[in-house]
Amino acid sequence: MASNPKTAKLIRLAGTNANVRLSVADRDFLKDLSKVQLISSDLADRHHYAHLKGASGRSLERLEKAGIITSKILYQPWAAPIKTYQFADKSIAGAWGGRLPVTGAKRTDLHELIASRAYFELGRPATFKLATDFTKAEIALCGSMRPDAIYTDVSTGEMVLVEADSGHYTRSQITAKVAHWRAAGLTRQVWAQPQHARSAQVPALPGINVMRL
Repeated sequence: MASNPKTAKLIRLAGTNANVRLSVADRDFLKDLSKVQLISSDLADRHHYAHLKGASGRSLERLEKAGIITSKILYQPWAAPIKTYQFADKSIAGAWGGRLPVTGAKRTDLHELIASRAYFELGRPATFKLATDFTKAEIALCGSMRPDAIYTDVSTGEMVLVEADSGHYTRSQITAKVAHWRAAGLTRQVWAQPQHARSAQVPALPGINVMRL
């Protein structure tokens, strides 16, 4: 669950002694970051700083100089490079109730960004959580194949699985995941795939929603 730490605590953790004041938009951005671990500049422009003339640029640069977040350039095979943001370190992420993204050969920043995009496309569900935050009961329910995220549909009370496919899953891999979760009674599934990538097709079954992001 996202926290809302005081600015003084963040500056102390960052060790920068920066003179910074967090706006409402800054805090909304950081709360969302605590849920999805990685947010791109275009998402921040649209969902947090659309009211500013320069969108997110100056605000996030200020947070980065204060040592609260850090940025890097993400190269996408099908689109122009994009800037992404994450918390500057584990202690600052923890102050917000979040974590740093754990990426490597199997879980790339691109994959994590697709999961992040799904969160915003779904309307930023209050119950949205990444796999790293699943409870033991949620892990047991999903079985040996853990989805990238889950949330609860407030209108039905159903658990909805969210799976990010950065275009590398084969059709057989997708079919196996879909079948495994449906066998466990988890028929509500959201599959998020890159808009411009050649991704394998997800079976058109009741309860399955495919997003091209």
